[in-house]
Amino acid sequence: MPTTTLRPALAALAAAPRSTTVRKLWKALTAEERAAAISASLADDENGWVKTTTRAGVAGALKFRPQTVSTWPREKLVREAARLPLDDVQLLSAYLVDLHLGTRRPMMAAFLDSVGVKHENGRIDTEANGPMEVDAERFRAAADDLARTFPVDDVVTYFLTVLLQDYESWKPAVEWLESVGAA
Repeated sequence: MPTTTLRPALAALAAAPRSTTVRKLWKALTAEERAAAISASLADDENGWVKTTTRAGVAGALKFRPQTVSTWPREKLVREAARLPLDDVQLLSAYLVDLHLGTRRPMMAAFLDSVGVKHENGRIDTEANGPMEVDAERFRAAADDLARTFPVDDVVTYFLTVLLQDYESWKPAVEWLESVGAA
């Protein structure tokens, strides 16, 4: 396993991945990561649900009228949403997934290739490919390689996110995360 300098908030989550929640992971991200995640979600927001829900969350947190927040430019909406304690788990989950799909695709693609999971530029189609099974030993080797190539904070955030999305398929991440969190 590579030597890591994992920031404390992520180290605590990695040390206990089974008790990690979407809210805890979101709070462990830096303001820059949260802004990148929100920006990626808004860019991928085909039907407007993310924008509408983000505006409502920001308006509620600031005790503003939603109509006021709807007039803000995207940059201001992103900045405010990144700093406020938004609580909608479905929205935060979308942000976490889009953080990786929006800015970390090369990392995801490299890892999925290493563990033999079919994907299209980091996106997994479980309906077309069926359920995934990832061998624990292969996972560990691929995760170690990934952590040597990409920032370990990004790798840990990715593994915690996939565990939150599909625990059964990504169970091998638990042992790896625990070892990194304990380091």
